[in-house]
Amino acid sequence: MSIDLAKRLMPVPSRGSSNKREALIQAARRSFGRIGYHATATNDLVAAVSATRGMLYHHFADKQALFEVVAREIAEELSRDASNKVLAAPGSTWHRLTTGFRTYLGMVASSVEAQRILLIDGPSVMGWTEWRALQSEIVFPGIVYTLNLLMDEGDMPRRIPEPLAHLTLAALNDAALAIAHAKDSARVHEEMCDALMVLLEGLSR
Repeated sequence: MSIDLAKRLMPVPSRGSSNKREALIQAARRSFGRIGYHATATNDLVAAVSATRGMLYHHFADKQALFEVVAREIAEELSRDASNKVLAAPGSTWHRLTTGFRTYLGMVASSVEAQRILLIDGPSVMGWTEWRALQSEIVFPGIVYTLNLLMDEGDMPRRIPEPLAHLTLAALNDAALAIAHAKDSARVHEEMCDALMVLLEGLSR
């Protein structure tokens, strides 16, 4: 392993098996976020945290399994931060919904790490079905809940919420993917936010 790469990965001292597992996750997150999944070598990861390959494979079946843990961590952070923003937002449920989506896409646009790990490498490493299942598991329930709330408040016509939530999540995911793959992510972020708001307005009365 090169000295420069070791410095970039920033070794994390830890004690015990659980601490070593977390150190490996954080080292992988830094490397996956900076140089990508395919350029990351497991030898570099274990060296960065003074672990052994045996320790790595004690906690993770392989590099892909480690990647999936990291991708889930980032997906949960994005969802949690967007949800916190929604809870703190004043105004109607509709305003909080659009605030949450704008916040989510804004975080994607501002985080190279999230773009590379969750949205560029994620679908290819995990496979589209598993990647979509992860996004659905974390984001889908909140969309269903919010749509039901909007219907109860009379701001949306009464419909079965799950199909609408699937389509809304698909639009959100596609907007995030477009931002991640764009050369000018700031510009595409604004364009995607505007387009998504137009689509969402179609749900309202």
